[in-house]
Amino acid sequence: MSKIFLFVAIDVRPGKYDEFVSALSKHISVIRTEAGCEFIDIYRDTQKENVVNVWEIWSDRPSWDAHMVNENSKGWQAVAKDLVFGETITVMDSLS
Repeated sequence: MSKIFLFVAIDVRPGKYDEFVSALSKHISVIRTEAGCEFIDIYRDTQKENVVNVWEIWSDRPSWDAHMVNENSKGWQAVAKDLVFGETITVMDSLS
């Protein structure tokens, strides 16, 4: 199976940026312990004030699929709904 590469752009509600980054940092520390997570980190978008980007690498699609429905992710969705108003997930394949 091939690795899954993800680029996530998250639109944070105005005035919620610091709260969101703090909560996301805690969430990511748990994701890093999940089976199949090879890399995950967050970045500030220097072009868009209220956008946070997340770069992820998963060992395979089943690992990512399991992550998306586990209890940690369900709990995160409840927190994030008050802090964000949208996100775009881009799934990529390696060309090398």
